Parts: sequence; C-alpha cells; structure tokens
Amino acid sequence: MRPAIALVFFPCCFGVLLIAGREAAAARAPASVTVSSGLSGTRTTIPVTFNGWRTSCILDTGSSAIIVSPLLARDVGLAGERGTFEVAPDGRTYADRESTVSRFAVAGHTLRNLHALISSHLTGYSALCGYDFFMRFPTLIDREHSAVTLFPAASKIARMHCLPVNLAPRVPLARVEINGTWLSQIVLDSGMAGGGALWDGVRSRLHSPLASNSGYGMNRGGFSNYLSCEGSALIRLAAATAASSIPICTEPERPDGYNGIIETNLPSVHAMAVDYPHRRICFDVASSSPAWARFNNLRPL
Repeated sequence: MRPAIALVFFPCCFGVLLIAGREAAAARAPASVTVSSGLSGTRTTIPVTFNGWRTSCILDTGSSAIIVSPLLARDVGLAGERGTFEVAPDGRTYADRESTVSRFAVAGHTLRNLHALISSHLTGYSALCGYDFFMRFPTLIDREHSAVTLFPAASKIARMHCLPVNLAPRVPLARVEINGTWLSQIVLDSGMAGGGALWDGVRSRLHSPLASNSGYGMNRGGFSNYLSCEGSALIRLAAATAASSIPICTEPERPDGYNGIIETNLPSVHAMAVDYPHRRICFDVASSSPAWARFNNLRPL
C-alpha cells in the first residue's frame, strides 16, 4: 500500500506548494497605480521626477533607453559621462552622453542610480521614457480615458490583442499587417507621431502598393534627405481588427536591420499595454465588425 500512498501524497504536496508559491508571488507583485496622463501631439506623457525635479516624460517604445534633453539634464544635475551614439527614428545618428539618475520617481515608486542618455536631438525640457522604464514598469496606456496604469491587473490585459515582441535591440519588433501583407521586424513606436517608415526592400512584398499621398503633412525637416514621404498604407495590428490609414515614408537603406517602423497612436487603438517582462505589447483595438466595436466601446475597463 505504501507506493500507492506515495503516489497520492506527493502530487497533493506539490499542488499545495504550487498554490502557495503563486499566492506568495501575487503578494510580492506591486499594486496597480493609475495616474492622469497628458499629450505631446498624439504621444502620451506622464509626470515623473528626475532627482526631485518634476517634469513630463513621453512614453516611447521607440527609445532604447530613458533619454533627457541637455537643458533638462543641466537643471536636474545629471553629469554627462562617456559618449555614445543613438540612431533616432528620423534615421539620423546623434551623439549622446551616458549618465546616471540618482533618484527617478513615478507614481510613488522610486528607482536609484538609473541609467539614462543625454541626447542632442531633444530640445527644451524634454524626456523620453523608453526601454529601461518599461522593463521596470509594465504599463497600460488608456488613451480614451487619459490615464496610465503601472502594473496593470492581468485581467485587463487578458481582454486585449497581444503581440509577441523581440526586444533584443531594446525596441519592440513585431509582425503587423501593412497593405494586406503581414511583415515581421517592424518597430512598434509609441513615441512616433505622423505615420511610419518602411524599408524599400519589403515594398515589393505588399499585397497592394502604397497609395499616393502628396499631401503628407509630417514635418520632413527632421528626416534625412534620402527618405521619400509621399505615400500612405493601411495598418492592422491584429487579425479581425480595424485597419488604420497612416502616412508612410520609404527609405532605400535598411534601418538598423528593421523592416520598418510605425507609430502605435492609431485612431483604432483605444488602449495599449507595454508588457516587456513578458515580451509582449497588447492593444485594445477597434474590431472590423461594427457590432463588436460598439461592444468594445461600451464595456467597462
């Protein structure tokens, strides 16, 4: 009888330990906290402090670090250390300085000795919260309600369309639909405004060619001369969801090994969860079905 007792006893013990482990992990998980968000164009901002200095930070998945302007760095006392280079979404390379933020605070959470870059391509009192921010703070950006939740409940993310992302380059690479063709190695950029860019090497794979858009309104002054910015494309982030038309630039050289970069602040996106610890970005996106879209708009968040 002893072997039979063991077969029952040990699985039961394992089950008890598994439940206890899950409860302990839940107890250690930081509580969700929601703050009011602002806008910089179509980009979401939240209040943060650098060394006690209060400012706004743009939530920017297209940034590989936390980045501050030289003016903000001067006033908050950030010292520029060794030099480095940053390739920005406009295709240009900027000389940056490594730095360390002694005390970074957001929504009651404080981080010490946080890595940052002082970038020459930012002006005024600008700051971008990129890769290092999202790795520490899973974030739900609720654009409809002008709110941002840190450490959102799993039940909220479970209702969204989640895309696996490759974070090896410290920006999220995903597979999205562009003009009827699903393309991989596309950067999802919440800090980009005005459309996107596509490498010429994948244009021939599009099911439909880019539409002419000679009235493209993006400020081209920030882009390198070799970019052509007179097209538009239909973007779909998940199957069976609504597509959004956005202006698209094209470029002959492949940018950093990516096939393209698109902004995530699309009209069809109601909310976006940046869950880097689980290597995913999730969207609450309008359905292609009008009835389903009405349901999404009426359900509580």
